[in-house]
Amino acid sequence: MRLPPFLPATSTHVRVGASTYGRRERAAALDEQEIRDFLAADYRRLVGALTLLSGNRAAAEDAVQEALARAWERSERGQRIAAPSAWVMTVAMNLIRSRFRRILAERRAHERLRDRSGQDHSSYLGSGRSPSAVGDAIDVRRALAALPRRQREATVLRYYLGMEVREIATVLGIAEGTAKTTLHRARRALARALGESRVDEEATDIVTS
Repeated sequence: MRLPPFLPATSTHVRVGASTYGRRERAAALDEQEIRDFLAADYRRLVGALTLLSGNRAAAEDAVQEALARAWERSERGQRIAAPSAWVMTVAMNLIRSRFRRILAERRAHERLRDRSGQDHSSYLGSGRSPSAVGDAIDVRRALAALPRRQREATVLRYYLGMEVREIATVLGIAEGTAKTTLHRARRALARALGESRVDEEATDIVTS
């Protein structure tokens, strides 16, 4: 896949965030090739996050690629993107929302995951997972699918992409306090569905695998 030739931002200051995702947001001080390199590294993670949110890997790939194409168009017009991965994720999430509002408005997310529960686990879990681990993963994904949309999105951004609260707030277009509340409510709901210990010990591992 050919990536957009992003233009580096003018600032030469590098601020490395505490989270894994934050470290990928160093674009303000990277040259074009470095930006292309870390976007290439992030492509699978972005698709994986959108797949968790939508239950449809093909739709996730389409959304990320369309977002990258839009970023490319911006760069060709001379518009700089200081945090390409966050920008692409935000645009791709909006595309996913629009797509499923149009064609899947009547289908609840947990029904999509239930229908797909026997498919494509390797794309999420990697190789070598035991049957019990696959079963746990299905439970977690069903619990995620049952969350309200914003809680589900915040949870995936936090545990799959490792975003900090401020980054989640930026991507979702909400205040940091709202992001904290959303994550807290999502965790409570997952604890009820999965059990308190599984939220920390299993859900995080499964979602980030």
